[in-house]
Amino acid sequence: MILLAALALLLDEPELPPCVAQLQTEPSACDSAIATENNRRVKARLLLRRAYMRNEKYQYEEALKDLDAAVAADPAYGVAWHERSYTHGELRAFAQALADSDRDVALRPGEADAYRERAFARHGLADFSGELEDRSKVAALEPKKPDSRIARGRAALWLGRFDEARADAAEGLTLAQAAGDSNGAAKARALQTDITLWTTRSGVADPEAACRQSDKTGRFGMAGLIGDCTAAFLAAKTPRARAELLTIRALAFLVAARDQAAAIDDQAIAVALDPGEGDWHANLGGSYVMARHSWAGKRELDIAIGLKDNWGARAERAAARYNLKDYDGAAADAKKSIEMQPNDVALVVLGDLARDRGDKGSAKLYWMTAYRLGERDDDLLTRLKGVGVDDPEKEAKR
Repeated sequence: MILLAALALLLDEPELPPCVAQLQTEPSACDSAIATENNRRVKARLLLRRAYMRNEKYQYEEALKDLDAAVAADPAYGVAWHERSYTHGELRAFAQALADSDRDVALRPGEADAYRERAFARHGLADFSGELEDRSKVAALEPKKPDSRIARGRAALWLGRFDEARADAAEGLTLAQAAGDSNGAAKARALQTDITLWTTRSGVADPEAACRQSDKTGRFGMAGLIGDCTAAFLAAKTPRARAELLTIRALAFLVAARDQAAAIDDQAIAVALDPGEGDWHANLGGSYVMARHSWAGKRELDIAIGLKDNWGARAERAAARYNLKDYDGAAADAKKSIEMQPNDVALVVLGDLARDRGDKGSAKLYWMTAYRLGERDDDLLTRLKGVGVDDPEKEAKR
């Protein structure tokens, strides 16, 4: 405690009660101390630490309440504004995240983390110029860190500044290799690969026509399609057109590059560019569910259904609700989806619900109906084996 007290004095930070040592394993360890603390600076720091642990457990709404209280208790506490920016970002409330980061930067103008968090917020708002500005500031503050150069290169990509991106990727790789940082080197090489994908075109005269034609034909694995869609995106004049082209490119990333993370990023930027279009929220929500991030998926699907109710969004939200153990909500969405349009996603959810309550007959019926509609993935075949259907093709002919 003597060492901690000396460090707190040196950093002009107040000494905190012993409960903070237990916070990582016991998130409620400081509840009593927070409730009774009269020193506003101490209270803010305790609230921040509890919020951090809540964020680690994806309890963003609860964390946000703590952070609201923390910045109210000590408005000059930049780290609390930083964590609140992060929390708002996880909630996809990027305008609020940006405002919080602006406060953090004003309070801690020499801290790279402040600009780094603001870059995340700006990316979420599709403010690529602002993002590159912040990434450049981070790289200037951390000239020897590979990740800072690599992140700046990625920001340059979104503006079509490919020469800058290449230079940053090369410098990031050099720095990582000099430091023996294998993870940083892998990130630099991944950026180099992405630069190649973004800049390699099919050779057609009209990249936008090629990009849109792939959407009509469903041929998303064509060589150079990611580059064509990138060129079209960078040249597009309206947010709507840019969102449409990114949506097509997301499918190309999934099919041609098998890169789900890149696809989700494209879908998220489509939402940022054209937030009033329900289809973009539905696409993003469905991808989150596929990536086993059902909480975020449900949030986007709620927005999608509010903007434009349709069977696809209902089916995906049914899957998200099932994963989140909201079984009544999952059943309601799945049934509503099937009323709108019979589909395999909703049928699989209803089958899972039937299996969970011990009704194997109903589960088999739902899953076989999904099979007859054309679903053939390994997960469905495994489900069918679990209810005694080893040969679903033979069963389907009965």
